Amino acid sequence: MVNEGGGSAFTWQGRRELVSQIHEQLDELVEARDQMEQLVRVISEIGSDLDLDVTLNRIVKGAMELTGCRYAALGIRAADGALATYVRAGIDDGTARRLGDLPVGEGLRLEDVSAHPQAAKLQAHDPPLRALLGLPITVRGADFGSLYLADDRAGRVFSDSQAAAVRALATAAAAAIDNARLFERERETARWTKASREITTALLSGDPQTGPLQLIVNRALELAGAEQAILLVPKESDLPADDVDTLVVAATAGRYSSEVIGRQVPMDGSTTGGVARRGLPLITESFQYPIEGFTDVGERSAIVMPLIADGAVLGVIAVARDPQQSPFGNDYLELVSDFARHAAIALALAAGREHALNQELAQADTVDAAVNAAAEELRRLWRARRVLAVTFPTLGSTAGTAFGAPQVVSVGEPAQWGDLPSHTQQMLGALRDGDLLTASTGEAGTAGIALQHPEGVLVVWIDLAERRAFTLEDQTLLTVLAGRLGQGLQRVHQVDQQRETALALQHAILGPADLPHGFTVRYQAASRPLQVGGDWYDVVDLDDGRIAMVVGDCVGHGLAAATVMGQVRSACRALLFENPSPGAALSGMDRFAARLPGAQCTTAVCAVLNPETGELIYSSAGHPPPVLVHADGTTQILDDGHTIALGVRADWSRPEARVTIPARATLLLYTDGLVERRRTALGQGISR
Repeated sequence: MVNEGGGSAFTWQGRRELVSQIHEQLDELVEARDQMEQLVRVISEIGSDLDLDVTLNRIVKGAMELTGCRYAALGIRAADGALATYVRAGIDDGTARRLGDLPVGEGLRLEDVSAHPQAAKLQAHDPPLRALLGLPITVRGADFGSLYLADDRAGRVFSDSQAAAVRALATAAAAAIDNARLFERERETARWTKASREITTALLSGDPQTGPLQLIVNRALELAGAEQAILLVPKESDLPADDVDTLVVAATAGRYSSEVIGRQVPMDGSTTGGVARRGLPLITESFQYPIEGFTDVGERSAIVMPLIADGAVLGVIAVARDPQQSPFGNDYLELVSDFARHAAIALALAAGREHALNQELAQADTVDAAVNAAAEELRRLWRARRVLAVTFPTLGSTAGTAFGAPQVVSVGEPAQWGDLPSHTQQMLGALRDGDLLTASTGEAGTAGIALQHPEGVLVVWIDLAERRAFTLEDQTLLTVLAGRLGQGLQRVHQVDQQRETALALQHAILGPADLPHGFTVRYQAASRPLQVGGDWYDVVDLDDGRIAMVVGDCVGHGLAAATVMGQVRSACRALLFENPSPGAALSGMDRFAARLPGAQCTTAVCAVLNPETGELIYSSAGHPPPVLVHADGTTQILDDGHTIALGVRADWSRPEARVTIPARATLLLYTDGLVERRRTALGQGISR
């Protein structure tokens, strides 16, 4: 048998089959290659972020992408081994939990879910689920959870290649989850550590925004991501730790605050009392003694932390999560132990003598004032006869450090450097040249220490009223106070320098110093400590003889606002020269403010005055209205031509208003700081 071309038909047919087989194999190879590329891309995306929530969501979406399924859920196991939380896509939480009831073992693949004896509940899904693929995710040898993929389309099954791809994904997911959890642990540790430092700083700063106990309980609630937190303290705080028999809820945050505050709990026979006695934190879901408003709201994971310093029971913190949240893990114990320890120390210090020194330093505006205040406080603390604070200013020298003439502050008994006995001068010099922050108690009734001064070395010398030995406690306290004094002096020095620089900058860019006849300006910054801000004014002589006036206020305080203010003021002046129209100038400022970081929401009022006729054309961008004071003392609020702040909406219309200023009247342009008062309406401030 031959074909039309004279060749063997069998040979021709064989060739066609061979070509077809080759094409099929090529298609399979291409499909395998595409699937491999897709798998690599998905795995790369999963591991590209260290946020655990982001990673878990990417695992679910990646598995759906690899298989083309409609539904997915990743069940995460709690400490008791049960699937507690789910990351899901395409299905509700109830369906995800019903999927979680199916054990996956080493892997589960079903072509028809209805045939599985434990899958009857899944038929409640509309339409009923058909195909199912489930795989475990193991992290560091522990069962982290289970990944479920499902579909409800007829004839839809999970192929061998898809199952293999998802298994590879699960392996990569385990590594990504491990990395994310390690990062989360480090971040969580950093957050608790930072909070501990913030609490210590706040309580020792002399001016915490809230009470010490409330500050601690607020931070504990926030850090734990909890539903409720309470802080219990001994009912009688002056008793020794062993004699305390009752705790009382003194601070609370979160839910049920009014119900739980003031509740009393016995030390014996209660979970909180047991934690206070042992001094060790505890994770629990039940409390031995009921606390109304805390333990009667249902079972939920709670962590109880003791606050103990120097053997004294300062308090106990109990933090409870929402029942739907994941329980506290044992890894939290170390974190909260450090937090509770720092909080307890901060409470003790805040109630002690270090607190008083911080108050004195906080009130000082200059380094010299801080040194004087510190010397007074040290004399009061030790009831000393005299305290010397001697500053040895550093001079530049190629041969080494050289010091200028000592500057002496003497509290208790007046003295100058020349009045001091030679042996006292020698001891002060030896302290200056020795190690910093090392207390010296060579003579009974005296103690000295050297610390860093912004201009050199400061030596503090204490002469006690009686010739008693400086105890170890005294030396420790002196070292702590000296360290705090050194930090305080550096801070005061930096603020003083920054204030001088900032004031020079503010007055250089605030507005012109030379004003036309009949114009005056008053400026007083309210923002401490630098006393600069975002307010500005300008008076511009226009080419046609008119005078433009601008008063504005940039958002924020301090140097950042002042820097933005300088750029905004310059831009407004340039726009007025280009087009001496208040509305046009503010329209141009809209575009400028939208592009300049920090300038958005700037408010300003722009006015152009004809001094010959008294005609005033003005426009306001979210700014308090100008006030016109007539010769008889009556006032007129110029609230026409008022629109939104600058940079908020592009191409926003900036209307203008006109008014004629009569003879002997006064026009007042101002910023909100002049009229705003707490708990007072803005209109009342303007009227005042």
